[in-house]
Amino acid sequence: GSRMAEELTAMFSQLGELKHLRPDGDEVQRRIAALQKWITGSCYVCTNEILKGLGQMYVDDERFRKNIDRAGGDGTAEFVSRAISVYCSY
Repeated sequence: GSRMAEELTAMFSQLGELKHLRPDGDEVQRRIAALQKWITGSCYVCTNEILKGLGQMYVDDERFRKNIDRAGGDGTAEFVSRAISVYCSY
């Protein structure tokens, strides 16, 4: 459990470092693809539909938002959510 949490935290931390970029930028979108792949490999099959729901939850759920912002800095949850939204609209 804790190793998964650490890996996920690391991913949000890396995404947080890209907040100066546009959510639809290549690097950001590659990270979102990696996140989706990680969730699928570690947890459950993460379809674009599920990923979209997660992106929404990352900002709507206070606990998720706090944890993600703690990992990547203020505004990371919002940024990841926007990036996921773009990713799922292709």
